[in-house]
Amino acid sequence: MPTALLKRRSAKPLTGNLRLRRLTKAYLEPIDDVKELSPTVIKIDQIYDLTQVLIVQCQSVTSGLFPRYSKDRDVGYVKDSIYCAMACWACSVAYKRLDDDRGRQTELRQTAVKTMRGILFSWMQQSKNLDAFKSQNSSEFALHARFDLSSGMCLETPNDKHYGHLQMDLAALYLLTLVQMISAGVKVIYTHHEVNFIQNLVFYIERTYRTPDFGMWERGTRYNNGKPELHASSLGMVKAALEAINGFNLYGSTGTSASVIYVDIDGHNRNRTTFETILPRESNSKNTDAALLLTVGWPAFATHDENLFEKTVKKCIRRLEGRFGLRRFLRDGYRTELEDNSKSFYDEHETAQFQSVESQFPIFLACISLTAYIRANQEYGDVYFKKLQKCLVADESVPGGYIVPECYCVDEFLMDKERAQSNSTDLYALSHQEFGHHLWSNAIYIILMLKREGLIHSGDIDPINRHLPASQRPKMFNRHSAFQGSMEGDPVVQVALISESPRLQMMLSTFGRVGGW
Repeated sequence: MPTALLKRRSAKPLTGNLRLRRLTKAYLEPIDDVKELSPTVIKIDQIYDLTQVLIVQCQSVTSGLFPRYSKDRDVGYVKDSIYCAMACWACSVAYKRLDDDRGRQTELRQTAVKTMRGILFSWMQQSKNLDAFKSQNSSEFALHARFDLSSGMCLETPNDKHYGHLQMDLAALYLLTLVQMISAGVKVIYTHHEVNFIQNLVFYIERTYRTPDFGMWERGTRYNNGKPELHASSLGMVKAALEAINGFNLYGSTGTSASVIYVDIDGHNRNRTTFETILPRESNSKNTDAALLLTVGWPAFATHDENLFEKTVKKCIRRLEGRFGLRRFLRDGYRTELEDNSKSFYDEHETAQFQSVESQFPIFLACISLTAYIRANQEYGDVYFKKLQKCLVADESVPGGYIVPECYCVDEFLMDKERAQSNSTDLYALSHQEFGHHLWSNAIYIILMLKREGLIHSGDIDPINRHLPASQRPKMFNRHSAFQGSMEGDPVVQVALISESPRLQMMLSTFGRVGGW
């Protein structure tokens, strides 16, 4: 029997009323030894157990990083680690609302802190590369997007030389998540050396508007030929990060002016203009891309132009949605049975064979649903949550018995039929038995369940209110640096003061201004 058919049968999702009854029973019925607990506590405990099995147990005990798949013991990915940290943090916030959290709030919060600091440690080993990148702007000096899982050091493998490390959205996502966590009272940054590195990281992403990168999928152009290009998803993530971190104190409410991060307002404005000019397109080679859902929606909320938001999301759904999720972009060969995994790049015109048989990813159904819930669009969120539920696959080793597969693939023997009529065949879920489950997909699913069940609020996972337009956000006192007025259409004038004497420098420094600019 063909291997593809074996995989399909081993990972076939349950559908219909039987699957829904089993899922409801697994997640909503209290177990015998906790019947005295409230329904809210029971729900949180069930999600906690799921978080432990799917996320926490996969964390490296030394570096704090997470792998891409649960059975991987070699490579830790920064992007996947950030989303895993978000899931742990979101679950800790849910426990924070309880009178008796049994220490689980601290456990989950510190798991997230370990991850964020593990990424910081790995990147700080590359400080020389970061300084070189600011002057040479070459992918050769880009901060790495993956590291040795145990040590947190750079990988020394031949394949790593061809890897698309230059991902501006990745550094921006880290900064944005850092601001969200610190705003919620989590202590992540400890020393002034780390503050200086974060400021350098801001300089690293400020020129994204003129820095072609490899994008969220680490492949550059859709032709996967090793060439980077400008991506709207990267620009939007950078725009959101710069707006969030400008004037932000990394020590929280206990910091001084020395721990405040500053952003070049001109650099921010160029990123914003370029981003909004490209939308709803993703790049020169990609008409649209599912990565835009994470940029205009949660976690970035990079645009509050309702017309631009609707146009971008609807285009993604119209062009990319299938029965089992969304395609990453058109003619994407990733995880298809036609892709040759023995080579790093495609040959010329090779992407044509992937037309209409691209793999579909349920993770984007979760992203659409979560964004809708955060924006208080309950009905739209429920629609996509139900679509996601139909894509879950059975796994008796996890609490509840279901996980989110990485993707659904077209069987090699059914590709001609699928090309002739889109969505006419049953795709099979990529088996998680070989590599393990996909951490990123399940991390977002955990956050979605917490939000849908009302265990966390929009302000809990977005304490800086990125989901609200700038004019509707609560006014926050910021005497260091701000350009919120420019986001609302009002010009902001910044003045540089040059001191004549050391005494005047001390006076300026006392009042939050650095002398000798």
